[in-house]
Amino acid sequence: MLSLLLVKHWNPGNPPLFYFFCMQSRFHAFLTLCAFCLFPATGCASGGRPPPRDPGPHASEPGTPLRTFARSFGFSRMNETERTFEMRGQVFTLRGEKGGRRVWVNDVMIWLNRPVAVRQGHWSFAEVDVEKTLRPILHPTRFLGGAGHQVVVLDPGHGGKDSGAVSAAGLTEKAVCLDISLRVRRHLSAAGYTVYLTRHQDQFLTLDERPRRAGAWNADVFVSIHANSSTNTSASGIETFVLALPGEVSTNHSTQAQPSQLAHPGNAFDEANMALGFALQRSMLAAAGAEDRGVRRARFSVLRDAPAPAALVEVGFLSHPAEAAQLAAAAHRERLAQSIAQGIDLYLREVRRAALHAAEASQR
Repeated sequence: MLSLLLVKHWNPGNPPLFYFFCMQSRFHAFLTLCAFCLFPATGCASGGRPPPRDPGPHASEPGTPLRTFARSFGFSRMNETERTFEMRGQVFTLRGEKGGRRVWVNDVMIWLNRPVAVRQGHWSFAEVDVEKTLRPILHPTRFLGGAGHQVVVLDPGHGGKDSGAVSAAGLTEKAVCLDISLRVRRHLSAAGYTVYLTRHQDQFLTLDERPRRAGAWNADVFVSIHANSSTNTSASGIETFVLALPGEVSTNHSTQAQPSQLAHPGNAFDEANMALGFALQRSMLAAAGAEDRGVRRARFSVLRDAPAPAALVEVGFLSHPAEAAQLAAAAHRERLAQSIAQGIDLYLREVRRAALHAAEASQR
């Protein structure tokens, strides 16, 4: 390019210095042109910041900006980057990723119904997640004042002709679930609760019979206990399910899917379900030291028809060699049982605290 510029402007009458300046000025012009082609303008008026992201399909939804949420819920510190956020308070820490559906409350993963997204110009939580996911975790007593706190129904998954998942060594899900459930009952009974099991032996029950029995026993809490399985033998960890909300997708479905609009009997306890699910997941993780797969939402039959606040726990993967070996060990099942009992007890303590607050408020 430089040689072409010299040839184009060659004139024997011009002094050598002319060629130098001519070549230099044309070269600078060439570099400037390249700069405009390779690095288009990025909005200098915004102080050099990159342009805002495409607001996406959630732009017009009602939401609560992250900083407004932090102030409203008593978080004293808020740190925010282009992709992440973290809120810190005296009791809770909440962090997450912008554009994602996962947040961590005190390091426990919670799956949101909708992603953290730009809504009306601000990175925000969807209102449905503020009211139905996060508030029940951060302020559970607000929702639990009228709930019962004495009768617990445990539902050992599968049974009889339905073995559930089976490990490579032949350990069945139905046996694991019954053993853990019997241990949980022992711990809760010792703590003074009234505890029922939907099955006490290797017995087949239909899915609708399980919550029906819980209703007959006037359950205050219903917890179904299962072990997981996957064709991917590396899948591992603990997860807790609560009932999906009407009009919102299950956790395993894309937010672009068409969710069911139906409200089920179990949706009468949406806020309590989330408070219970969080207490269970937090307690199990602390005891088992397993991978955290989060508090999730689904429309399992036993959750849809639950007559009380309900959750379904998955205590590990029988398809994962190491977790299957753990579940085969009585000591590990005992740790899981203790943690499930503790999670239920934590939730029921919150119920009693809510009742106490309500009684005090009525006397003012």
